[in-house]
Amino acid sequence: MEKIRTALKTLGGNWILLLPVYVARLIPALLSIYLFTEMSESLTGMLSVEEIGETQYVLENYWQVTKDFYEANQDYIVASMLVGLFGLILNFVAMPATFGMVRQSLMEGEKPGASQILPNAGKYFVKYLLYRISKFALWILVFLGVMAIFAGVAFVGSMIDEAMAVLLVMLLGLIFILGIFALYLILKLWFPAMVLEETGVFDGLQQAFQKSKVCFWPLLAGFLGVSVIGWIGNMLVNLFIGDIQLLDLVLTPVIPGIVTVILMIYYFLLYQESKEELVKSREEG
Repeated sequence: MEKIRTALKTLGGNWILLLPVYVARLIPALLSIYLFTEMSESLTGMLSVEEIGETQYVLENYWQVTKDFYEANQDYIVASMLVGLFGLILNFVAMPATFGMVRQSLMEGEKPGASQILPNAGKYFVKYLLYRISKFALWILVFLGVMAIFAGVAFVGSMIDEAMAVLLVMLLGLIFILGIFALYLILKLWFPAMVLEETGVFDGLQQAFQKSKVCFWPLLAGFLGVSVIGWIGNMLVNLFIGDIQLLDLVLTPVIPGIVTVILMIYYFLLYQESKEELVKSREEG
């Protein structure tokens, strides 16, 4: 709890830490709602009120309706893809920028301003890009490994007893779900390790696994606690302002952004404490 309070205090003392993540969520949302509105109006115009209400008509003319919709909205569809790409680019700027400013705030005792957003983004962009590519590749390998194990167990089990095969697959499924969730949490320390240690992808991953041996349960508790509170808060915001479209778009990214930044700070603090504990235990050993 102490680290969560420290994270809240850090963010409360410097709201500029929230700005990159907030903007990276807000701009694509504003662009998307405009495109969605235009495409919805186009689809409505293609079908009469009676036709929209007739499921049979839509089913019988599905391919024609789809073709007409695509041809009428080709520009909007391309624009939607560009908005998605733009949102991804914004995220690849916002995340390293925020990590860099959090590092400045916690490790160097500075209070970064808006002028530090782009310098930090530039400083850690390549690291973040390599981290995301490596993380994607790791998950692909995990998925392929899990599928291979499942296939092997199912094949061997079916040769012996089908009921036993089903039971083994179910047990393995539960184990793998827990294992994948644990890996998901451990990887939360990966990029903080790369930033704090100024190290590369593989060394950062190794450091993340080492530190997770010391801090896994606090990592789990902090992640679940902040995420659940954030989910409840976001649900309440949507409940009260969901009908006010523009206000909804402006305020909805706030709580997820706050959760993201608080967890970033928390991961930094947890990593740093785990590092100190490991050093201390080695010295005592």
